[in-house]
Order: sequence, then C-alpha cells, then structure tokens
Amino acid sequence: MPFKPKVRAEAEKAINCIGDIVYPVLTALSLPIFMYNIVLEKENKLIQNMKINGMRMSNYWLVTGLFNFGLYTILISCYYGFGKFVSGLSFFTESNPFVMINMYIAWGLN
Repeated sequence: MPFKPKVRAEAEKAINCIGDIVYPVLTALSLPIFMYNIVLEKENKLIQNMKINGMRMSNYWLVTGLFNFGLYTILISCYYGFGKFVSGLSFFTESNPFVMINMYIAWGLN
C-alpha cells in the first residue's frame, strides 16, 4: 500500500500555524501610529496651546481616547473580518466570537 500524503491538509495546518502567530502581531502594529501622534503633539506644543485657550484636560483625554479607540476598533474589525471571512483561518473560525471581541477590547484598552 503506497503512502499518499494529504498535502492540502498539511498545508492548511502550516498556514494556520503561521496565521496564529502573524495576526496577533498585526494588532500591535498600530502602536507606532499612536506614538507618532503623541510625539507630534509634544513637538508642536499643542497641549499647551489648548490649555492656554481654555480647554480642560479631561475633555482632551476623553476626545483623544475615543478617537484612538475608534481607530483601533476599525483596524481590528478589518483584521478580524479578513481573518475569518477571507482567509478562513481556524484561529478565527473555530474561536468563540465573544471571547475574541473581549480579548481585542482588552488589548485595545491596554
């Protein structure tokens, strides 16, 4: 009886292993964008100008936090949609969506 390897199944296993490593790393790639905004605000002294013009810091942090979390939410929904519907990785298709969403929200708040 000759040996018949299941190439498709083995290739899917390899792709899933690579995807399980790559997709979580992609969630951290938005960090330079947020850091660039912080450095740009510091360089141009935007916070000091806003304070001089009467803006309360609580409003600044609320708007900045909501904007950054909204940007992160858009990014994560694109990653999750691509991983689940386009590439069909088992990391996304076999995991509980509620657990995945909670994990991504916790990661984004950190």
